[in-house]
Amino acid sequence: MLYHAVFSDIDGTLLNDQHQITPRTEQAIKAVIKQGIPFIPVSARPPYAITPYIHQLQTEQAMICYSGALILDKNLTALYSVLIEQNDLRLLNQILADYTDLSINHYAWLNWFSNDLSNPWTLQESQITGLQAELAPKDLTEVHKILVMGDAEKIQRLEQKLKQNFPHLSIHCSKPEYLEMMNKAATKAKAIQFMENQLNVTAEQIIAFGDNFNDLDMLQYAGLSVAMGNSPDEIKQVAKQVTANNNEDGIALVLESQFPIID
Repeated sequence: MLYHAVFSDIDGTLLNDQHQITPRTEQAIKAVIKQGIPFIPVSARPPYAITPYIHQLQTEQAMICYSGALILDKNLTALYSVLIEQNDLRLLNQILADYTDLSINHYAWLNWFSNDLSNPWTLQESQITGLQAELAPKDLTEVHKILVMGDAEKIQRLEQKLKQNFPHLSIHCSKPEYLEMMNKAATKAKAIQFMENQLNVTAEQIIAFGDNFNDLDMLQYAGLSVAMGNSPDEIKQVAKQVTANNNEDGIALVLESQFPIID
């Protein structure tokens, strides 16, 4: 099968545990781009936490942010946007007002707002992404994603409560300490589906790389789904292929085999 586009999760997939693209992986991706194959990041991250890697890889393509809730072109112009409904946002904020010890974060377009700028989880996220949160205003209306960070046990209890109250929303943990909330229409698979029309490719012609549960629908959708070696077993079972982990050039190994460089 000839593949015509590559979509990749960022954390735990494109990046190693030091939040870097390894030299071999960077070289493999650039070689694919040089062959005219689009390489598009698909991440839960906000836009400005993705752009440094776009620049590093020298790709001119769009990027999928907030796990599919927002797609921006290379000039950061919105191509596609799915917001949390106003009523849901209001009710979520009412419940979350009782959890001020947790780091509660609202992502809206290019902006990151937090309830507590000195919360250790907020500070850690700032270190990971290289971004600085702003204090959340009371009148925030257009929100793509809410992220709550904190102790895994507290997050698990909050997840159960919110899922009971909002069965129509997408609520899941991207890791045990990170709980994400979005409109159910915002998924990585639907965002990729939108990009198919932009790129003139089909699902069968797409390779997708992922490592965690928020990559599940994308891996189920793509023609060639690749789980990283560091993925949970449930993700590996869904993927068509399992590669090495994110510290051992897992992406590079697949790209080098699928797109050999012909001298």
